[in-house]
Amino acid sequence: MTTTLSHTAVAAPRRRLQRDQVIGLLMVALGLFTAWAFGLGSAGRSHSQFTFNPVNTSGTVPWHLGALTLPTRVSCLLAGALIVAGGVEILWRRPRRALMARFGGGAVLFFLAILLWASRTHGPSQVSFVNLTSVLVGGVAPAVVLIYGSLSGVLCERAGVVNIAIEGQFLAGAFLGSLIDSVTHNFFFATLGGVVVGAGIGAILAFFALRYQSDQIIAGVVLASLVISLGSYLNLQVLTPYPQYNAGSPAPNLTIPLLAKIPVLGPVLFDENGYFYLAVVLVLLISFGLFRTRWGLRVRAVGEHPKAAASVGIDVIRTRYVNVILGGVVAGVGGVALFAWQGQFQPGITSGYGYIALAGLIFGRWRPSGVVVAALLFGMSVYLANNLQTYQVPVSTSILLMFPYVVTIFVVSGLIGRVRAPAADGIPYQRD
Repeated sequence: MTTTLSHTAVAAPRRRLQRDQVIGLLMVALGLFTAWAFGLGSAGRSHSQFTFNPVNTSGTVPWHLGALTLPTRVSCLLAGALIVAGGVEILWRRPRRALMARFGGGAVLFFLAILLWASRTHGPSQVSFVNLTSVLVGGVAPAVVLIYGSLSGVLCERAGVVNIAIEGQFLAGAFLGSLIDSVTHNFFFATLGGVVVGAGIGAILAFFALRYQSDQIIAGVVLASLVISLGSYLNLQVLTPYPQYNAGSPAPNLTIPLLAKIPVLGPVLFDENGYFYLAVVLVLLISFGLFRTRWGLRVRAVGEHPKAAASVGIDVIRTRYVNVILGGVVAGVGGVALFAWQGQFQPGITSGYGYIALAGLIFGRWRPSGVVVAALLFGMSVYLANNLQTYQVPVSTSILLMFPYVVTIFVVSGLIGRVRAPAADGIPYQRD
């Protein structure tokens, strides 16, 4: 009898929820919370106003678009209903494609509901409108930095090496970029500095991880900690006594004629600095390279089954070296992009963005396109955390600032469902 029961127990293991089911349930819960907290939590007479005033323009003013006034309760209830409907659709149809796009759409509706509720009339805020253009421009800035970090992770982990040192590469790129820009007043040279320092840190990580087969997580954390400590030291010893070496300014915008005049989207997509456009190009190039070229096939083979790749003549160690250094280059440029957004170097300028970028990598399933959705989600959460206090939201500032990191913990812990990393990710390779 005991044997029969044990066989039955083995034959019927507990069934885990699939990734699409987890995301569907999460969206249903998010939609219900949106309807309850922001819809029913608003007075029936309250209204919210969206404006579309141009911001951050470089001489090109978009075509005028009038303000949009919406009833707060109805709008938030509708947003909640749409999020719930999206979650039910995922649970019912179990789609395999565009899952992250659906979740991203639900997140956008959730963020809009927060803004509508925060700026409502008869509420605590003295500001009775939300400039949607300003919100989007402000959210895109940190998202661009996160895209660089996540793309760096894609290049490294698709080849089988975990790069935890992205935070350090960001900081090194920001420090050297600030120094070079302050001296030369040229962001091209600052970018070259980010390329060199990012590649250098990537080469050190690859050397320890591949030559000596060190634990990649520990090596990356040590490198990041070393660079962060060194950045604080150099800030005290160089930038503080000689402020002329930290007198940089935000990167100028590169306006695309006519397209920059489109309301809302013009300032967001076509009136940005060069690092925004470079990020778009890198997403397209890396996506095409990984999934449409022989080089990408070799990289993915090395990341999935290095011994099989070596058996057909692929140099596994060399491929990993190249990809880790390329990933360092991308992260170093991301550090310069971070400085170009902030305008000045500070020891805590990275604010954990390197680790958030790794969460975006997992959220995006190690794909450049998925990374973009994740970066936009995290970038918007960073912007809201920093700006919702303007609307006197009755929540502690400390709790608001925790929001992006809580989202990161949820993603890394598997709340959005189990995702499969490249099979050989983080596993040292030994030649036979």
